[in-house]
Amino acid sequence: MAARDDWSEAGNNILAPEFLAKVRDILEREPIILEHRLYAGSSAPLMLIFDEYEEFVRHLESSARPGDHLLIWGYSGLCRDDNIAVDAKYPDAAGRTPRGGSY
Repeated sequence: MAARDDWSEAGNNILAPEFLAKVRDILEREPIILEHRLYAGSSAPLMLIFDEYEEFVRHLESSARPGDHLLIWGYSGLCRDDNIAVDAKYPDAAGRTPRGGSY
């Protein structure tokens, strides 16, 4: 923990009941997207999707470390049919993809 980062008990603590309640409320309606930025980490952020509150909490307990920054969005607000960046299918051995399909 670097003193220059101004550690404080008044910061946004993901374990605070109001933040956990907000996450639980969102998960009752839709999955969440989590961007887990590692404090003083030398790697890219973890990008995960959760659809169960208990699974999210297990991630915090097993992977989060002091100072990690957790950004959370509701899945359906971002991932819609009208804003798809790439829409493609995986081909068979001959390079063919189905025009239709039951999805």
